[in-house]
Amino acid sequence: MIETSTDSNSPAFTINLNAQGLKEIPVQTFHAQSLKCLHLVGNELKTLPNFLAKLKDLEALSVEGNKLKTLPLEIQFLCHLHALDISNNQISHLPDEMVQLKNVRQLFANQNKIEKLPTLFGDLQMLEILILNGNNLTSLPESVINMKHLHVLSLDCNALSVFPKVICHIPRLIKLSLSGNSIQSLPKEICELKCLRELSLNNNKLTFLPVQLFSLAQLEELRLCGNKLTVISDRIEKLQNIRVLQLANNLLNNISEHICNCVNLKHLSFDDNRITHLPQNIGNLSKLQELTINRNLISNIPEAVSYLSNLTTTEFSGNKLVYIPLEIKSCLGMTKVDLSDNNLHEFPIGLCSILILKYLNLNKNCITYISGDIESAKNLEHLELRENRFSEFPVHICKLSNLNYLDLSKNAISSIPASISSMSFLHILLLKCNKFDSFPAELCNLSGLQVLDLSENQMQFMPSDIKNLQNIEDLNISDNQFKSFPSEICQLRSLKKLKLCQKNGLKFKELPDELSELTYITELDISENGLKKMPDNIGSIKNLLKLNASNNQMSQLPKSITALNSLQYIHLKGNKITSLPCDLENLQSLKEIDLDENPLIRLPKAVCVGKQLYPISRYMQSADSKDEKLVQKMIRIVAQNVSPEDFEFFCQKLRLNAADIASLKKNKLMTPEEKTLQALNSWKVDCRTRLEPAAVVEQLIRVLVMADMHNLAVRLRALKLYAQAIKF
Repeated sequence: MIETSTDSNSPAFTINLNAQGLKEIPVQTFHAQSLKCLHLVGNELKTLPNFLAKLKDLEALSVEGNKLKTLPLEIQFLCHLHALDISNNQISHLPDEMVQLKNVRQLFANQNKIEKLPTLFGDLQMLEILILNGNNLTSLPESVINMKHLHVLSLDCNALSVFPKVICHIPRLIKLSLSGNSIQSLPKEICELKCLRELSLNNNKLTFLPVQLFSLAQLEELRLCGNKLTVISDRIEKLQNIRVLQLANNLLNNISEHICNCVNLKHLSFDDNRITHLPQNIGNLSKLQELTINRNLISNIPEAVSYLSNLTTTEFSGNKLVYIPLEIKSCLGMTKVDLSDNNLHEFPIGLCSILILKYLNLNKNCITYISGDIESAKNLEHLELRENRFSEFPVHICKLSNLNYLDLSKNAISSIPASISSMSFLHILLLKCNKFDSFPAELCNLSGLQVLDLSENQMQFMPSDIKNLQNIEDLNISDNQFKSFPSEICQLRSLKKLKLCQKNGLKFKELPDELSELTYITELDISENGLKKMPDNIGSIKNLLKLNASNNQMSQLPKSITALNSLQYIHLKGNKITSLPCDLENLQSLKEIDLDENPLIRLPKAVCVGKQLYPISRYMQSADSKDEKLVQKMIRIVAQNVSPEDFEFFCQKLRLNAADIASLKKNKLMTPEEKTLQALNSWKVDCRTRLEPAAVVEQLIRVLVMADMHNLAVRLRALKLYAQAIKF
């Protein structure tokens, strides 16, 4: 269906055919008079028709996300075209005739297979924005020098090994991006880009920067992450307009003091280098807002950092800091500080004076105590203290009434102070891998708690007051020492995610039926236990999306599991499952089923390897049909071989009702074979309510053995083996 729209304030006429599954453009599209904009994004188009040329007034054409391999030569006749988007197709080349689009100002051709541009591509002299990311370009034609109006050029993720010098002669270029190529050096002619404000050369192979680069006086943003730079020239100070400087993931050993003369810097990044110290005059960068120097070798922060009054984000994760200067308290604008993975033995008291601080990460340090000074950080919302050396819960944290995220995992805490009840805004609490031997009753007063992780402790008991956590949605109590499944958690009706993986804890042998009362559960992990079965009523958990029951002792699944209509993922690896429910195909939402390392009798590994329901259910249906035919054949054979003298004894072994046996014996209208056949069919109906066809076969052979009909049992067993040989 063609959607058209007109704006009473504009003569523009638009047809929107995005995401319609089109394989061809509707013919009536080309009858539209004065069509200005045509959107065909996300369809199945493989070609554009020649009569595209009829759209003489077209100004904007978007065919992004189709299956185009070429553009028609007739595209040259769209003389009023201003914007063309052919991104995310399979186009390998652009037609030479395309250079006739003299009025095109914006061209987007991302994510194609273009290896070369037309020789006269530069004849598109009105072009202002050219985006060619994700192609296979190795060079640019010399004619690009004629693009006098080009402001933005992006050639990210191509196959450029040499910086195209012709770019240096595009006079009005403002933004240039060549990230994700293999460029090893920059030409000295780069100084000709007098208007350049943004330059991105991330993820190339640059080992040095030419001095001419630092003569780009208008440059405001310079991104050079992911190269092999070992030093930055002192001439960096010439970039007086630079606001963003990113040099992460290089081989830098130090930061030039001269960088402190770039007084307009706002964002500075040196992550993943080998830097040992910061410039002593870093305080000169008074406009600096973001400073990230993660994963370096810095052992101290200079006191001059106190002059960075506009700093909002500071990240020094993964260094060798042993102390944070008290002067950092002067950075009153900081809202985010990351000092994780250092060697801090004391909590940085200076940070407590920063009243607007919201995010603080001190994971993986050596802190043992937090003083009452932290109570001043009233606006702190996110605090991470994982993997420190706390033997007690830092009681002063309880005064942080706005805190909503707290991580104290991997410490040595064994109790919780009663004052934690004042943390009414706490939503996420992580206490993994501590020393709790029972569920802390004090946590039951945190009515606003939504996520709680107490995994890898030594808990043996669960308080009944846990029912007070009426807003809890995500609970992880894996790897503890509960002697049986803590049924108290079945009172948490708001629970959506429950994890009880016991890889390193006491194994649960069974699950309570009350588990089905958790009707909002979407993810359930009961892996690494000793469960021999799931509750028969597990099918009542209608919202379940993910079920992980791997590495248990289950030999079969409850029939109700096929009622889990929302189930998308089920992991049953490493159990003792021999067969699956026959109506498994009812799990219409299932995307993945993992049955690896199970002794499945009826399903070959080749059918299960893809973990897809369709081939598994199809194979099972086929196997059921064959098994049913086998049962019927066996019943006929048995009926033909039970003598009248053995009839009553045989029926008794079938456990038929005595009255039914007597009735069959008295019936003189039926032959002995017919009587036996009816008896077997009655027995089969009863069996089918409990057993799959394959199990009915086994049961029938067992009955024959008990009735001393060994020759007949051997015959049926041989028939069964023959049928299996053909099947597999």
